[in-house]
Amino acid sequence: MRDKSRPAPFLNPLPWAVWLLALGIAGVELVLWAGAHGLVNWAGSAGWRAQALVAFGVSPDLQGWMWDSGRYPPEGLWRYLVYGFVHLGPMQAALVVVITAALGKACAERLGSLKTLLLLILAQVAGGVAFGLVADPGAWLIGGYPMIFALAGAYAVLMGTRATILMVAVLVVARIALMLVAGGGMDWLADLTALATGAALAYLLDGPVLERLRQR
Repeated sequence: MRDKSRPAPFLNPLPWAVWLLALGIAGVELVLWAGAHGLVNWAGSAGWRAQALVAFGVSPDLQGWMWDSGRYPPEGLWRYLVYGFVHLGPMQAALVVVITAALGKACAERLGSLKTLLLLILAQVAGGVAFGLVADPGAWLIGGYPMIFALAGAYAVLMGTRATILMVAVLVVARIALMLVAGGGMDWLADLTALATGAALAYLLDGPVLERLRQR
């Protein structure tokens, strides 16, 4: 019988990394939504979302230029870190916040906040780079779907149950099916790359490799 003096697991407070991500996504969306609905009377506020896409989105054109020229300006590199905080609308942002809170809580409680942040940063960067390699010129990658796919991959590895593995399999099939039915460019490759990266990093950060390093 569970100790009634302790809260149920789902009532435990969110780790600070999850709060940081959720509040960051929600805060950016609130600013963009307020600008689009005229709640902010600054010049050009109605077009902030479109401006954010250009300012924060991952572009295959820019990535190709950086690789060809050998120049990597900060305004080009930081996109790979922040594109997951800007969304096309409030519904997309809300979905990312909810899933990030649920899966991120489980991952951070196992790995810790710092390792979870590291996992998400590297997985998001990997997804952005994969998108930039194959997407058509003029395409943009924006939104936190690679982030939640990375958490899903990490969650499946950390939990290691049939149910979690089946959940990820269903997620992958659903994402591929959506791509086949609705199209939408190469965003799916960023999602699946982030998922694979998140799973691999979760294994490394919580698995036998890390344990062997500790023993040394």
